[in-house]
Amino acid sequence: MGRLDGKVIILTAAAQGIGQAAALAFAREGAKVIATDINESKLQELEKYPGIQTRVLDVTKMKQIDQFANEVERLDVLFNVAGFVHHGTVLDCEEKDWDFSMNLNVRSMYLMIKAFLPKMLAQKSGNIINMSSVASSVKGGSVSFRGLRCSYTHIIKSSAFGNRHSRDYNFKY
Repeated sequence: MGRLDGKVIILTAAAQGIGQAAALAFAREGAKVIATDINESKLQELEKYPGIQTRVLDVTKMKQIDQFANEVERLDVLFNVAGFVHHGTVLDCEEKDWDFSMNLNVRSMYLMIKAFLPKMLAQKSGNIINMSSVASSVKGGSVSFRGLRCSYTHIIKSSAFGNRHSRDYNFKY
């Protein structure tokens, strides 16, 4: 018996790195993990592990996210891991780089929370984990990532505190 027996965890960017490590750790503790990523071939590597099912998902596409959310009956944890760090100063960061970073790092988090929070409210339980990095706080860090970190923080706070249901369901930051 694991500490997460019976829990359903949805995880973005699960095909490699931190996302993959988290998916494996959650599954080892008994959770049913729904691992998502855009990299189908890397994602398939997770299918051999008990407790993990995979789903190709582009977290920047609202239609895909909404369709996925409609297929999920319940969840206990939404873990937003998807992210990208553009390296360099504001002078090195082209507008297309800024737009890509904001879309993947911030907008995707918003879309996932918007799609899955109603399920958590209906079941009166759930946890949302939004991954970021200490790299945003390091002197000389990338302008896009430092800006994104501020956005993460405020999305997290408004999801927990700004929600009219937060007092009823004990949401915490």
